[in-house]
Amino acid sequence: MTARTLTTDTPPLPPTARDVFGADLTAEQATSFNRARVATCTALALYRSGQELDHLSDDDIDTAVRALKFPYSRPSEETRAAIRAALAVLEADPTISVI
Repeated sequence: MTARTLTTDTPPLPPTARDVFGADLTAEQATSFNRARVATCTALALYRSGQELDHLSDDDIDTAVRALKFPYSRPSEETRAAIRAALAVLEADPTISVI
């Protein structure tokens, strides 16, 4: 299983919740924002790499998160679920394609 890693032609990872909002947010808001950030980036990388939702194990998802250089050794169950949901949206939309 491979996920396309970020290259010099790819935009940098999006900012964290604290980068966007500063200290003016709750811990729950920061967690939700950062989970969505990881999920969206990871799902997009998996989609671009041709990975399909029904063939991904937890280990595959963990590997994809690490390949994108997120500072986590292992994403939470909630983050994995968010990654799967984001990938399902990409797969379900026939207007989205990888060029």
